[in-house]
Parts: sequence; structure tokens; C-alpha cells
Amino acid sequence: MKELWRAFREVVALRAMRRRFPSAQLHDGVVVSDDSTIGRYAVLFRRAQVLGSSIGRYSYVQTSTIVSNAELGPFCSIAADVTIGMAAHPTWFVSTSPVFYDPEQPLPRFLVAKRCFTENHPRTFIGADVWIGQRAMVKAGVSVGVGAIIGAGAIVTHDVAPYDITAGSPSRRIRSRFPKELVARLTASRWWELDDDTLRTVSDEFLDPERLLAVLDARNPIQ
Repeated sequence: MKELWRAFREVVALRAMRRRFPSAQLHDGVVVSDDSTIGRYAVLFRRAQVLGSSIGRYSYVQTSTIVSNAELGPFCSIAADVTIGMAAHPTWFVSTSPVFYDPEQPLPRFLVAKRCFTENHPRTFIGADVWIGQRAMVKAGVSVGVGAIIGAGAIVTHDVAPYDITAGSPSRRIRSRFPKELVARLTASRWWELDDDTLRTVSDEFLDPERLLAVLDARNPIQ
């Protein structure tokens, strides 16, 4: 009976979430907290969790990924089993157990009456068009620049520059996707903020960043 009741509640919750975000695609078992937002045409696959976060338009979050207290830009590709907003523990306290410093955690019993450590979960920022590979973990408070790539299984504890590729545990910079000047031009173009009609018109040029920038420059010549 409990299983049936739980399944019923999940169906009701999913219907409510789909009404909140009618242009997004939400699969079974997803969790979206009341203080989260989901952009147009975004996709949350099975059992994805979005907690206190925002997901940009056209971004997708794969199965069993957790996004907590984070902002994801548009056009992001987030693989399965990723953790974004990985909380920290106070290593300078006697104990790293939350029972001694954070009674707001989802644990059954605590040994303190009030929260003593409030910096364990700062806001995390993922720029537009970021690709994060399967089972990667991004520490809370990290900023990942537009167009960056995070390899599968990476543990990211430091900021990642725009269009950089990073991998490993802990992660390290592998290389930039493009030359420095091209990275600056792509970042300055802010192409991800263009409306859908404009992006559809120039979509053929996405095969070559130089061609795309040339087309965008022609459409918006410098005065």
C-alpha cells in the first residue's frame, strides 16, 4: 500500500512540475524544488534533482544528476550521475560530522541546536554551453566559464576558464578549445543570448566559430 501511495504522489508531483514548466521536458522521478526554475526546452531525465537552482533554456540534465544551489546557463549538456554544488565540510573543526554543526541537514539526530557552519554550500555558476561528463563532481562555489568542457569523473574544486577543457581527480587544465583571441571573441559575442529565430538563421555556421563570428559581425556591425 505504501508503494502505491508513493507512486501516486510521484505522479501528482510530476504533473504539477510539468504544469509549472510547460515548455520543458521532465521525465519520471525528477525532483524540482519550489525555489528552482527550468528554462524553455530544457530536459530533465529520470531521477534528476534540481534543488534551489536554475537551468537555462535548451540545457539538459541526465539521469540521477544532482544540481544543488547552482545556476546553469543555456545550452548546457550535463551527463548522468553528476553532482553540481558538492558541499564542503569544515576541516578545521574537531569533527567533520554535520551532527556537530548543521541541524538543517537531512539526518535523524543532531548534537547542536543551531547551525555553526554556513559556508558549506555557496552558489555554483555554470556558464552557457558547458559540457560536463558522466560522474563528474563540481564543488559548491566554483564558477565554470562559457563553453568549457569537464571530463568524465573529474572532481572540480577550482574555477574553470571559458572554453577550457579540464579533467582528472582533482581536475587540471588540459588545454583550451580554441586560440586565446578566438575565445575572447566568442565570449564577447554572447551568442547564447540571441533569440531562437536568429539562432535558427545562423545555425549552419556553428560548424566553424570563425564563420559564425563573421556572420554575427555582419549582422551587427560596429558603429
